Amino acid sequence: MEQLRCKACGYIINENKLGDICPACGMPRSAFEPYKETLSKKRKMILGLNLHPIALHFPQAFAAVIPPFILLGVAAGPSIGSQLMATVQVLSVILPLTVLAAVGAGLIDGKTRFKKLSTPILVKKIIMGTILLALSGATAGVALAYGTEYPGRLYLLILSIGCIACEITLAQMGKTLINAKMPG
Repeated sequence: MEQLRCKACGYIINENKLGDICPACGMPRSAFEPYKETLSKKRKMILGLNLHPIALHFPQAFAAVIPPFILLGVAAGPSIGSQLMATVQVLSVILPLTVLAAVGAGLIDGKTRFKKLSTPILVKKIIMGTILLALSGATAGVALAYGTEYPGRLYLLILSIGCIACEITLAQMGKTLINAKMPG
C-alpha cells in the first residue's frame, strides 16, 4: 500500500484512502507526493503508542484544576469548600506520580525518536521535566504537611501555578518535535 504526503501540510495517508482533497488542510489531491517511511517497524510501533502525549495530559489536568479549586473552595460555603479542598489535597498528592509517568514516557519517546537523550532540546526538556517533578513533589509535600488550610492553600496555589508554567514551557518545546525523528 503506497503512502502519500501532502506537500502543503505534511499529512500522510494511504493512497487508497485519499479522496479529492487533503483531509487535513483541504489542498487538492495534486498536492500529494509519494512518501516512504524511514523508521523501523519497532520504532514506528513504539512511537505509534503515543505514550508520552497520553501520559503528559494527566499532570496537566491535575495541575490545571488545583488553582481554580482552591479559589472556589475559599469562595464557596463550608460544605462545598471542604469538598473542593479535599479534592485539591488528593490531586496534589497524586500529581508527582503523574509527572513521574510523563517523564518516564518522555524519556522513552525521546530515546526512540532520536536514538539518544543528549540532543539540545531534549536536554532542556529533561531539565524542565526535573523542575516540574520537584515542584510537583513539593506540592504533595505541602498537601501532606500543611493540608489545605492557610498557609497550605497559598503554597499549593503558588506551586501548582509553577507546575502549570513548567508544563506550558514543556509543551512549547514538545510541539516543535512532534514530527521530528531520526530515520532507521
